[in-house]
Amino acid sequence: MIEETKIAILSGGTGRIGGLFLNELIKLNYKIYLLSRSKEKFNNVKKNKKFNNRIIRINFDLLNEKIIKSAIKKINRDNKKIDCIINCASSSYRGKSFSYNFKKLNEEMMGVFNSSFYLTEKLLPLLRKSSFGKIINVGSLWGMNSVNFSTYLDLDIGPSAITSSGKAALMQYTKYLSSREAENNITANNLVPGWFPRKGKVERKDYIKSINSKIPLNRIGKLDDLKSAISFLLSSENKYFTGQNLIVDGGFSII
Repeated sequence: MIEETKIAILSGGTGRIGGLFLNELIKLNYKIYLLSRSKEKFNNVKKNKKFNNRIIRINFDLLNEKIIKSAIKKINRDNKKIDCIINCASSSYRGKSFSYNFKKLNEEMMGVFNSSFYLTEKLLPLLRKSSFGKIINVGSLWGMNSVNFSTYLDLDIGPSAITSSGKAALMQYTKYLSSREAENNITANNLVPGWFPRKGKVERKDYIKSINSKIPLNRIGKLDDLKSAISFLLSSENKYFTGQNLIVDGGFSII
């Protein structure tokens, strides 16, 4: 019997964490609809021969209603069912005193929560046709912990108030989905990465030291530290883990 090809929808798949999901999906023989705003980044991904013709790019912009609806329309047109939705894309501001007007307020909430919510709800009819569907959201520590702004020294690059609020909404939505969709044999979980800062043009060793001092394992995360968690969430044998926050933070959140 030939195994049926599974289909995954992955937003933000050309990013750092999205790339880890993409690699694991390829290992598991998924066909992947990669929702990405950057055609250049997608083309760089496609240069890797292991992806072959297994990934299909769909133009996607968290802040553009027309583009979001167009992406959903194409996925619905192409497929009778899907097996996995991964909401990895996010768009947000930074700074503890970021100044909002209504436009920026609405844009950031769209980028952090609303677009992922809308995408998921509109694709759920296809996911419900899978024999075992998965929804994986990518959250943030700041959706569950308050921010200690002193960690950021003088950089003022901490999460905004809406980032924290939106990621908290994503966590609650994950729990809601896990309960509502259980009857459809769908699990929903939230991956919560800890400190995985990008390396800046100028490395601030005092900033890294400030972070490390608050992590029991005394180091920032490496992307490899997320691989086992992603593998677990996507595993076909993982059928009883749902409604949970899978936190990978070196122990930061326990203090």
